Amino acid sequence: MFEVECEHVTEVFTGFGELKRRAESVAAKAVDEVRRWLAAGVPVGPHLADQLLVPMALAGGRFRTVRPSRHTETNIPVIGQFVGAKITSTETARDVWEIEVSRG
Repeated sequence: MFEVECEHVTEVFTGFGELKRRAESVAAKAVDEVRRWLAAGVPVGPHLADQLLVPMALAGGRFRTVRPSRHTETNIPVIGQFVGAKITSTETARDVWEIEVSRG
């Protein structure tokens, strides 16, 4: 587990062991995720992004993150249908995405 504390946010990155997968490989994947987030210079990590969708669907707003995870991508249309929000994700630079949520 890696915890990166910044001025306005603390991001947590984790790696979980799998059968027949070396611990070094698990750690390397987590390190790559931290490096990717730091290099992008965005305030929201890939796992926080999907957690922000529900409260933002109720109030609206936008944030920048790295490329959305598959979990985030599949949650966007589902959450939008449940609460009538329009949620878009747009790549604005290399591995920098803006997710915008507007009330329908």
